[in-house]
Amino acid sequence: MKRLYRLLNAKERRTLGVLAGALGFVLLVLVFVAGGEMRRFRRADASTRKLAADAAKADAARAEAGAEARRWEQATRDLARLRTERFYDEAREIRDLRTDLERIFNEAGARVTKIAYRYSDLGKGKMRKVVAAFTFGGTYVGLKRFLSIVERSPKFLTLERIDFPLSSPGASVLQLKIELAAYYEI
Repeated sequence: MKRLYRLLNAKERRTLGVLAGALGFVLLVLVFVAGGEMRRFRRADASTRKLAADAAKADAARAEAGAEARRWEQATRDLARLRTERFYDEAREIRDLRTDLERIFNEAGARVTKIAYRYSDLGKGKMRKVVAAFTFGGTYVGLKRFLSIVERSPKFLTLERIDFPLSSPGASVLQLKIELAAYYEI
């Protein structure tokens, strides 16, 4: 290599030195520019990854919101079904409740006297509760059958109260005061 360099004249040596310096300068600039581009690339890559993670979170939140909306739609359908199937109809007043009570009494084989009705509004006038109070006469087996029928009733009928008045020991017929509550949506 030294021999080749000696073969060059002074002008060629200077030109070669200038070219080597220019090449070195270009390489230095290239290293600095490439280093800056690498930093920008890393920042852009990190930003892209963050955006991808944010997009994945947004997709998960959207999916959850969609599931929540479907649950609310199902709840709305359930409430509509509940209103029609489980509550008594306010427009028909007390006829449906009386019909159901007669059916329950007949099915249980119970003797019922003195049915009295009490009305009360619940929940800012959105629901009405009707309590049917009556005297039940029957055996213990008849009472169990009566309670079973009330429990299986498709409408909301709840047992509010049972009073066991004093009865004679060994009596085969029970005389109970029972209160059943029915619910109407207004």
